[in-house]
Amino acid sequence: METVVDPSSLGNNQSFSDDIVENTVMSTSQKKKLIEDFYGAEAPQEVDVHPPEVVSTKGSGSRVPSRVEKALKLKSKPLRQCKKCQEWGHRDSRNCDKFKEKEKWRSRRNSEV
Repeated sequence: METVVDPSSLGNNQSFSDDIVENTVMSTSQKKKLIEDFYGAEAPQEVDVHPPEVVSTKGSGSRVPSRVEKALKLKSKPLRQCKKCQEWGHRDSRNCDKFKEKEKWRSRRNSEV
C-alpha cells in the first residue's frame, strides 16, 4: 500500500516522523522541499567535497591480553623473596603488602597523636 504525501500540506509544527509514512512515494523535488522545510534552510547549489585522508587499515594498534594470557605470563616469571616478610611471590620489599599495611597503621597512629 503506497501513500502519496503533498509536502505543502504538512505543517511546520508537526514532527518529521509523524509526517512521513513508511511507504511514501514522492518526487525528488517534493523530497527536497520537504527536507528544506524541515531544516528551515535551503540546500546549497554547489557542494564541495574533499577526498578523505589516507588511513592505515592494517592492524589496530595494541591488543588487550585476556585474563588467561596475563595469568600465564605471570606464572612464567620467577618468584622473588621479600626481604621484609620473607615470603616468596611476584613482589619484593619495595611493594610488600604486609609492610604497606604496617606503614598505613603507623601513619594513622601518628596522625591521631
